[in-house]
Amino acid sequence: MKFLLHFLNLIRYKNIGMIALTQVFTYFFLNSDIHYFHLLEIPFIKLLITTAMVAAAGYIINDYMDVKLDLINKPKQVIVGKSISRRWAMFLHFLLSIGAFLIGFSISKKIGLAVLCCSFLLWIYSQFLKKTFLAGNLLVSLLSASSLLILFLFKANELQSYGIYSYAGFAFIITLIREIVKDMEDMKGDHAYQSKTLPIVSGIRKTKSILYLLIGSLFCLCIINMVFFGNMAYSGKIASITYPIYLSLTVLIPLTICYKNIKVADTKKAFGKLSFQFKLIMLLGILSMVFWRF
Repeated sequence: MKFLLHFLNLIRYKNIGMIALTQVFTYFFLNSDIHYFHLLEIPFIKLLITTAMVAAAGYIINDYMDVKLDLINKPKQVIVGKSISRRWAMFLHFLLSIGAFLIGFSISKKIGLAVLCCSFLLWIYSQFLKKTFLAGNLLVSLLSASSLLILFLFKANELQSYGIYSYAGFAFIITLIREIVKDMEDMKGDHAYQSKTLPIVSGIRKTKSILYLLIGSLFCLCIINMVFFGNMAYSGKIASITYPIYLSLTVLIPLTICYKNIKVADTKKAFGKLSFQFKLIMLLGILSMVFWRF
């Protein structure tokens, strides 16, 4: 039982749940022809499982490679080498990666190849790119967006193109913001191992300036969605009013608050709080897909 609990924490089950929720919402609410029973069809369930397995394998290999750094940055959260041995962690990584590929390939060759590519990129990230200047941040952000874009390989003709690209862009930008904030949070350990992350190379002030630009870009993307929502969505007139109100309350106003908080943030605790706030904004933003159909 303890092993199972440690395993669930190792694979970040809450994050995987968010990925699954995002795919379910994207598939259902950005597609007017999908009905509830389509969510229970075997191919779609396979897609959810294979995506979850790829993400889980990525989290495991990431922790496996970063044990020494994590002992400095977050010693209480270290699982690999403590609760789960390094050998078991590597075995679970390969088991999940191979399983994800086989399940993805059983859906279609394109999805199988996409899964294989994502697994390889996650390994490259953990092995070489995680603590490099922006490259690792950009790759993780791209992979976050790909959890939505892979649906085009699944049912390309049935999805709302503008909507899925818009939310993929939202996922990309806010994940990039979170990754940079997390690098600011982990500067102590990164300094000790001579990592070349953005805040270490460019300094806190320049890094904050980049965050301001990214927040501004995210703000603009939300405004564009609000303006064109009526022409793009499948929903009625009421949603054209409630959607902008919802985005304003759950995304735009919180982004403004985070913008102000970044200006005064200067401790590990403050940056950790900001990381959580951006994660919450991401969840609330994804939930806004509901308005695209009803």
